[in-house]
Amino acid sequence: MSKRAITIIIHITCWALFLLLPVIFSPAFGTRPKEFDHVFGYPLRFILNNLFLVPFFYFNAYFLVPELFFKRKNILYFGAILLLLLMFLLIPEDRQRIININNVPPPTSFPDRERLRIMHERPNILFIGFRILPRIFSFCLVWLLGTMLQVIERWRIAEKRSRESELEKVNAELSYLKLQINPHFLFNTLNNIYSLASMQSAQTPAAVMKLSEIMRYVTQDAQADMVPLEKEIQYINNYIELQKMRSNDRLELVFNAGGDFSKNNIAPLLLISFVENGFKYGISNHEKSLISIDIRVEKDTLEMQVHNTIFERPENGVTSSIGMSNTRRRLELLYPGRHALSFGKTGNFYTVDLKIELS
Repeated sequence: MSKRAITIIIHITCWALFLLLPVIFSPAFGTRPKEFDHVFGYPLRFILNNLFLVPFFYFNAYFLVPELFFKRKNILYFGAILLLLLMFLLIPEDRQRIININNVPPPTSFPDRERLRIMHERPNILFIGFRILPRIFSFCLVWLLGTMLQVIERWRIAEKRSRESELEKVNAELSYLKLQINPHFLFNTLNNIYSLASMQSAQTPAAVMKLSEIMRYVTQDAQADMVPLEKEIQYINNYIELQKMRSNDRLELVFNAGGDFSKNNIAPLLLISFVENGFKYGISNHEKSLISIDIRVEKDTLEMQVHNTIFERPENGVTSSIGMSNTRRRLELLYPGRHALSFGKTGNFYTVDLKIELS
């Protein structure tokens, strides 16, 4: 069943309940009072009168509110509402058709017959005194519901557009990330491969293959919105292996990956920024350094920890802050309410802890 058909059914059901409530809650429901000539008793007049509210609801919700209220034509809008309220109040009670004094049984006392005669002869015009309040209440209820319907719908559309705009911006940034490889990393890797080739090292073919796999993943596989988690882990592994080639013996590198990575997908290039951050700021040519990377998957939950020494450089604070801020924003949009991220510096070490619910 289409969404439009479901909406129509809901509207019909709601109006049926609204119009039948006075009948259902009437003391005369299911009986045939002799002073009335219909099966439901006096509530029938409420149904007939409130039928006016059906077209009023849609006229207000789909014309007056969008064309006047939202366009700040308040005088015209509230003037139209007051005019419609007056029209609704002027709808007469059809007492002559509904109330039939000839149906009053003989035992009825004279005062009761006189009261019915006066009601029968009273002009069928505007309600008087407190008897006008139920009509005003019904009108205001339908008016507010119609107005709120459009206000909520407009807010929902605005929220959806805002979120789509933010997602488009993030997707544009992600596309940029997909199309670029860190030039510094690429140039150093090519220089290392050249050095290996010039020495006729046995590692040269493996290095070329890993760089080729990285290029293929970034330019092809990572173009999708989601990628198999095992490909993302393999990409990180290739990146780490190439980084080890250009690192000296002062680096202590630990990389652990555990769990079944074949069952889940993940947003591409989401984890690599934490690994890049560790290599960018955690390696020194003169001092011992440590980089520890641990990635595990248990019960559709990915946990990642990157722990590295940090060597102060003039650009560390700004660059690291911007990179972490962008990654955190991507996580908030791609995994809202399904991730936990914390990072910070403790002594001479920098630690990142990330948890993502993949399913």
